[in-house]
Order: sequence, then structure tokens, then C-alpha cells
Amino acid sequence: MAIVVAVSLLCWGTSEARAAGFALVQQGTAAMGQGNAFVAEANDASAIFYNPAGLNQLKRAQVYQGSFFNYPDREFSGGGQDSQTNHRIYRSLTAYIAIPVHDRVALGLGFFSPFGMGTAWPPTWAGRYITTFSSLHTYNLNPVVSVKVLENLSLAAGFNVLWSKVRLKRKTPVVLGGRAFPDGEIGLTGEGSGAGYNLGLHYEPWSGLKLGVAYRSKIEVNHSGSLNTTLPVPVPGPNSDGQASIVFPPSLTMGIAYSRLKPFTFEFDTTWTGWSTYDQLKVNLDTPVPVNGVMTTTITTPKNWHDSWAFRFGANYEVNETMKLRAGYIYDLTPVPDSTFDPQVPDANRHIFTVGSDLKVFQRFTLGFAYNYILSESRTKSNSVVVNGVPAPLQANGRYNSDVHSLGLSWSFQF
Repeated sequence: MAIVVAVSLLCWGTSEARAAGFALVQQGTAAMGQGNAFVAEANDASAIFYNPAGLNQLKRAQVYQGSFFNYPDREFSGGGQDSQTNHRIYRSLTAYIAIPVHDRVALGLGFFSPFGMGTAWPPTWAGRYITTFSSLHTYNLNPVVSVKVLENLSLAAGFNVLWSKVRLKRKTPVVLGGRAFPDGEIGLTGEGSGAGYNLGLHYEPWSGLKLGVAYRSKIEVNHSGSLNTTLPVPVPGPNSDGQASIVFPPSLTMGIAYSRLKPFTFEFDTTWTGWSTYDQLKVNLDTPVPVNGVMTTTITTPKNWHDSWAFRFGANYEVNETMKLRAGYIYDLTPVPDSTFDPQVPDANRHIFTVGSDLKVFQRFTLGFAYNYILSESRTKSNSVVVNGVPAPLQANGRYNSDVHSLGLSWSFQF
């Protein structure tokens, strides 16, 4: 008797995210509340992420902690079937400490998650042979130093150590001796670390006008892990240790902030993200496994993502010395082409509407709140980015819609 199990990683990557692709840019409530337009203002400890050159604006040391909650809802309709992702709340954390050590020098240390995702589809949905579960967790440690080279110009640099963990699952058809059995399941786990750098520039040509530029380098992470197969029959499935490399993309953000129209401050930012680094997903296995009838130790998945842009506009209104109100809008372009679009990364152009506020509870203690509504444009999958031989009704071709509710809470203390 022979067992046939379609073991293909051809659509395994990363998905559900809070910005285009799988980047997370919600790293501070002040920025989040005003459309993440913050690279020029950059006036609290979260500048470690947004633009570390802004740290020279701080007069006192500051400790900052933020928590962010994302509630995505994805829907699929096609081939006479409607499906919806399981409802889950995904959480990320940030922590920063910024210390002015001299009139012209400031130090900072940040801990945050610059990339992440999570998606869980029902086990019987039309695309179960593509994906049923996926998660990406990253944690980044980022020390920075900012130097005021002129009275109105600061430059900064930082070092990043990124740790990443990936967990992926999907169903697989099982045929034993010509007889079809219930689906099996393939799981892939991997983790690894990598390093990179970031740079910042903050310039105030005259009072009330600020310019900011921030760059983050790409980081390549080599993941080591294992592929495990669970079958509904007493036959061992294909299992193997393996390695896969993911290149997390570089980004460049530029912005301008204007605050001469008191009590308002306005900012416009634009961000380029080099998603073209994610051109393929290559998995190297220690033990050969069958892929579409051929034993192999290397599985390469074309991704062919392209570089993308986001445009961010934000404003804040200083009600009084203890309260600020914030609002903003983001137009975020997807890097995922039609040819490799799949339900694991059902990414589309996004419209993001934001509000937020700051409340100074005590002289040196501030609470922050922000809310984002992320509305993705409807997108249709009409390709065959799946295991060869899977029937057309199970290729999950159809229309995808999604939205996300995001909440951010923070506290900061100056000392």
C-alpha cells in the first residue's frame, strides 16, 4: 500500500498585520492617535522607534510602556462558500527608556515588536490546504544615541537585535491504498535572530516647523525549526528539521510638522518600505519529503512582493496643559501582487482612521489612549498559488474583505 500526502509549503509565509505586509507601526499612542505621523514631532520616548534623533527634545529622563490590542475580521466568499477567520485579540507591547545625559547627548533603549501577524481560519474552509493557522512574533532590542550637532539639528543611530518565531499550520489530503481518509495536518515551527541598524535626523529650521527622517535597515533572520505531520492513519507522516530565511524589509520615513497655528500641530509623513526583499520563501529540509510526487529537501515559494508606500496625516489639539486630542488618516498601499496573493497574507490597500488623547494625571505622569479602524479594500484571488493537483474549489479563489479594530494604551513617567 502507498500513502500519498501533499507536503507543500508553497504558500507558507506570514500574514495578519497592522500595516502593509506584516509590519507593525503602532509603537506609541501619541503617534497611533494621529495617523502614525510622528517622525518630525518625535517628542516622547517612543521616538526611539519613530525617530531617535527626536530624543534631544526631552528635558528629563522618561520611562514609557504601551500595550496594543488588535481585533481583525477577515471574510472570504467564493465557490459557493463563505468563511470567516476565528475571532481573536492579538496583543503587542512596547517599552522605552530615554535619558538626556548631556545638553547635546541623549541615550535610549527600546523593546518592541516591529513585525507580527496572526490568522486562524476554520479547519474545513475552502482554503484549508493553503492555511488554517499562522502566527509571527518578533521582539526587538534597540539601543540608540542621539547627538545635537547644531542647536536646531540632531542626528541619531541605533543597533537592533531582532528575535523571531513563526508557527504555521494547514490541512493536507491523505490517500492510503487508493482510499481517501480525513485530512491530516502539517505544522511548521521555526525561530531565529538577526541584527540591523537604524538612523535618524531631526531638524527645526525655525520655530514651529520641524523636519524628520528615519531609516531602519533590513534584517535577515535564519529560522531553524521542524516540519511535523499528523495523519488520521497509523502510518508515520513526513517529518523533518529544517531552516528558512526571512528578510525583514528596510524602511525610510520622512515628515514635516507645523505648530504655528496654536493650539494645533499638524504633521504629514510618507514611508517607503522595501518589501521587494521578500521575493521568495526558501525552506531547506534535513530529510527529503514528497512534494507533488517528488522527493525533495528544498522548497522554494515565489513571493515577488514589491516596495510600497504609506501616506500619513495627523493633527493634535492642546486642550489645556493636561490634555491633548489627536486624529489622523493613513493610506497604506499593499506590497502583495495579484500573482502571489493568498489567504495567508490577504493584504490589500488600507484606509486607516485614527483618534487618540493624552492626559497628564500628575506633573510627570501621563496616560495615553489611541484607537484605529483599519479598512482594507476588497480584493479578489484568481490564481493557483496552492499545491498542484488541489481541485479548483479548494484553491480559495474568490473575494476577500477585512477590517481591524486596534486599541493602544500607554503610560509614561518623567524623572
